[in-house]
Formats: sequence, C-alpha cells, structure tokens
Amino acid sequence: IEYANCVAYGLSSSVWTQNIKRAQRIALKLQAGTVWINCWLVRDLRVPFGGVKASGVGREGGKFSLEFFTEHKTVCMKYS
Repeated sequence: IEYANCVAYGLSSSVWTQNIKRAQRIALKLQAGTVWINCWLVRDLRVPFGGVKASGVGREGGKFSLEFFTEHKTVCMKYS
C-alpha cells in the first residue's frame, strides 16, 4: 500500500485477490479515485470518475458532473 501510494498520481488502481475482505480493506487505504477489485476498466457512467493528487480535481459522472461543470458566480448590487 505504501509503495502504491508513494507516487504523485492517483487516477485508478486494481487489487487482485481471492480474499474479498482484504481487498476491501486495501481499497480503502489506496489513494486512487477508482479501485477495481478483481477486474479492470469496468465503469458505469452513473458513478463518479476522477483521480486524486496530480491525476485531477473533481469528479465526472452522475450527480457529481453537475458540480464539476458548474461555475459559481456571486453578484452584489446595492439599490438606492
């Protein structure tokens, strides 16, 4: 886990094992936006996708896209 997390990027990772409980514990500790367990490149467009660290900011997919692609603006005006 330390070796995997020591890189500057964190788009995705995969864990291959027959021990599902171990895989779930490892997935929680990995610094990656997506962790695949016993598979690779399986993606549902309704769930968030994105990286951590130097692999990007924000998430695409599902309701997270609304926030990711929204530019907020504040306008203040004084009426006399």
